[in-house]
Amino acid sequence: MKKLIRVCLFLIISKLSFATCSGTFVNPITDVCWSCMFPIYISPLPVKWGYAGQKGKVVTEQKSIQDSYLHSLQVLPLGMCHCSGRGLVLLGVLMSWYEPYRSVDVTKNPFCLTGLGGLDLGAGLSDLLPSAGYGDEVHGMQTRSSFYQVHWYLDPILEMLEILDVGCTLGQTVSIDLLFLSEVDPAWNDDDISFIFSPEVVLFTSMPAQLACATDCISASLPYRPSPISFADNITYSRSDNDPANTSSASNPSKYLYWCGGCQGSLFPLDGNNIDAMHEVQTTILSAEKANMLIHRMGLEMSTTSITGMCRNIIPDMFMDKSEWKYSMTFPKPQGLSPGTCCNAFGETDSTWNSGASYPVKGENFNYLWYHERDCCYF
Repeated sequence: MKKLIRVCLFLIISKLSFATCSGTFVNPITDVCWSCMFPIYISPLPVKWGYAGQKGKVVTEQKSIQDSYLHSLQVLPLGMCHCSGRGLVLLGVLMSWYEPYRSVDVTKNPFCLTGLGGLDLGAGLSDLLPSAGYGDEVHGMQTRSSFYQVHWYLDPILEMLEILDVGCTLGQTVSIDLLFLSEVDPAWNDDDISFIFSPEVVLFTSMPAQLACATDCISASLPYRPSPISFADNITYSRSDNDPANTSSASNPSKYLYWCGGCQGSLFPLDGNNIDAMHEVQTTILSAEKANMLIHRMGLEMSTTSITGMCRNIIPDMFMDKSEWKYSMTFPKPQGLSPGTCCNAFGETDSTWNSGASYPVKGENFNYLWYHERDCCYF
């Protein structure tokens, strides 16, 4: 009898948790990891600030530009710059930082907008657009695969709060918007259709390719290593051939292992099916990372770095550079007030902070804030 009661209670709780659309609006005081904007580079002083061991690569020995874009930017002495497309000859200074830029829901419930306060659109859209909800596959006592829906938001927090005028790039929107709903994308629910955006998945199904992701996990999780660039270095955008150095190595994810999500697993296939599922925090981070790469593949993210992004911000960035992105959880456990480093490199292990980051019923839908590297000719 007791066993029957326990089974009934488990089924009731499971039903309630599946039917609950939970979430919150981002609180800029408690939910945003403001130290994640570091390191920050400002020229022509020049100054490179780091804080609390935050990872990033805003400055390398050279920032390269291609000959075809030389008409868009003229490099001036002492880190000065100007963008000819503005119509006026205005001088600016080179700046680089990580901007709280996008956010993503990872939810068990179709059409549950976790980042918009838990707004549930399922009642009006589920019949019109039937979509899969959360699912997992269990073998023995261990979950082997899982499925979540994701929603990608345009979330330019700095501009909305008017903290910093980042209108230095033409084409930047200043309003929050919902850019992608996985529920209306048939490729998110089907491995075969997702092949359209990731045909190279056939190259990375081998055991050596998957084992290589362990290297990415280690490099993304290493403690921060200060850049050898000193305070007095004068670094400008200069013409350069291919830079053989991996600027995202040391304490950042490897840009060469682009099919890897670090400690979270493989990014392929680019859909909601996570074959590397171990627990909720890990697999939802992997879904958020997949969504990031998919948005790039669809041409919905613009370049914000180097010459292609510092003046215009209108050129699609089709190939995601993992070292340009960092993230922090905003729901159900905001990392903004966490001691020490409160944001994570792409693929960094979550074992150091995931305790209490998920819980039954109200804590099974997730929202992550993405911080994107931005280069700017600021004036």
